[in-house]
Amino acid sequence: MTLQQRLIVAVLLAAPLAWVLTVAATYWRAEHEINELYDTDMLRLAQQTLAVARLLPADAALPADPLQTRLPDDLGDAGLRDWAVAIWRDAGEPLSLDPEARQFDRHGTAEGFFESRIDDTPWRLFYLNDPASGTRVAVGQRKGERDELAVAYLTSQALPWLLSLPVLIGLLVYAVRRAIRPVRELSGRLERRAPDDDTPLPLDDTPAELRVLVQAMNGLLARVSTLIDQERRLTADAAHELRTPLAALRAQWDVARRTDDPAQRREVQASVTRGLERLDRLVAQLLTMARLDSNRHVGFGAAIDWRCVAEQAVGDCLWIANRRDVDIDVEWPADGQAPLPIAGDSDALVIMLRNVLDNAVRYGPRHSRVRVTFTASRILVDDQGPGIPPDLLPRIGNRFLRAAGNEESGSGLGVSIVRRIAQNHGLALRFEMRGADSDLGPGLRLTILRGS
Repeated sequence: MTLQQRLIVAVLLAAPLAWVLTVAATYWRAEHEINELYDTDMLRLAQQTLAVARLLPADAALPADPLQTRLPDDLGDAGLRDWAVAIWRDAGEPLSLDPEARQFDRHGTAEGFFESRIDDTPWRLFYLNDPASGTRVAVGQRKGERDELAVAYLTSQALPWLLSLPVLIGLLVYAVRRAIRPVRELSGRLERRAPDDDTPLPLDDTPAELRVLVQAMNGLLARVSTLIDQERRLTADAAHELRTPLAALRAQWDVARRTDDPAQRREVQASVTRGLERLDRLVAQLLTMARLDSNRHVGFGAAIDWRCVAEQAVGDCLWIANRRDVDIDVEWPADGQAPLPIAGDSDALVIMLRNVLDNAVRYGPRHSRVRVTFTASRILVDDQGPGIPPDLLPRIGNRFLRAAGNEESGSGLGVSIVRRIAQNHGLALRFEMRGADSDLGPGLRLTILRGS
């Protein structure tokens, strides 16, 4: 069910319900006011009747049935049978009695309002006594008279409301459709939108309630556009980077097929093996970059155990370190200090530290040292390599960026992976060259610290 349909159904249910509640409240209020009005009339009539009865002499006689008294021919809409008055004197001797009052309580002494049934008809009675003269007065009214008046009043009020209810519902439905029209227009714009159209949605004439939604959608479109651009660049760069090693492998395979020289064949096989290793590393790094691009933010995970991270990263790099005869040293802070306390994805941080160590070992000189120092506020990675040319320092971390003159093959993705993982964890990278006065001598230092 659409939002418009839900609102219309709610209106169709709420409007009649509101009408019913209004009618009920009006009837209750009208009944209260009518009772107040008639009770006041009964009280006043009883007082006036008792006052007149006091003035009558003791032997005065009134018509037994006052209704038999001559009345005008035109009585209007008077309902003589709806009211009754009774006057009694000593010991309940009737002085004047309407026909309906014969069943009133003549011998009682109670005063005030009472409910009674006379000939199976509910009546409301009011008794008033005068002990000095021994006179008792009763005024009664048929309750149906009050109910008829309340219903008549309610009908006069509720009937116009009932007749106007369909008009009200129609206006409300029209208002709902008008209010939902911006949503339909927004939906239509999105349906007509081309898949590659990432232009922001216009905010002109957008209601305030939808403006936040449109702004959020524009932000989403911008992020999706950025992600698509990154994927396109990665695909284009990967195709360019894969083309060269694949062409080299194909050429070496052609040489291996045509040569009969065992020495040359072994050399070609070694070259093919190195090329396959480079391809394997390049593909692994491309997959890592793709995973990092699709998950750019790390939620609040468990606290990172840097000792486990360092153990895994160093273990993954031992094969290349042993091949190049490079020592990897890890130093920890003094007892009682936690190394760079953060929370995040420990697997991603293993990849980050492994790439840092792999680059330090791979591009440093043989028979050298790499030192990783953990402190409470940062991680330092020092090597004894030639470092990075000053002109490349501002661009370090760009994808497929490699310094010229390296004897080791690489894809130029390692530092990009490190930077992306660091950014996802709120960390920053700082590259700087060490001087000759360092205990390791000149070389490159990478500092990993909390981002500003």
